[in-house]
Amino acid sequence: MTTTKPVTISGYSHVAISVTDIEAARHFYCDVLGFEELPRPDFGFPGLWLRIGTLQLHLGQVDEMKPAAGFPHFALYIPTEDFHVTVDALRKAGVQFLGEPSSRVDFGTTTVWAVFVTDPSGNVIELTDVGPLPDRP
Repeated sequence: MTTTKPVTISGYSHVAISVTDIEAARHFYCDVLGFEELPRPDFGFPGLWLRIGTLQLHLGQVDEMKPAAGFPHFALYIPTEDFHVTVDALRKAGVQFLGEPSSRVDFGTTTVWAVFVTDPSGNVIELTDVGPLPDRP
């Protein structure tokens, strides 16, 4: 497939995930992780639009989650200097961890930290010190 003009995609608009309990999700994402709630149109089903920094997360309530082995997931950026302190604070807040923080090499040269947690509905979230990629020149 080809197009007659270049396709222009500049980045992500938002990530949308399903949750089983919108109030538990609101508490987890807003009170525990620090997201801000945004105004949301009435789509005829419960949901939330959230923001953290320049990123948006949209939540829609469903009756049942389908089990998965870590995918899909989305990743939240934690600056390197705050990574371990943040992990400790989340443990104290009772967040469910799927393992211990570990380091790996990304992009062939960069050592990064990551750990996976779940929200109250079982959505998998990667916490990492890999920040947004810079704009290309």
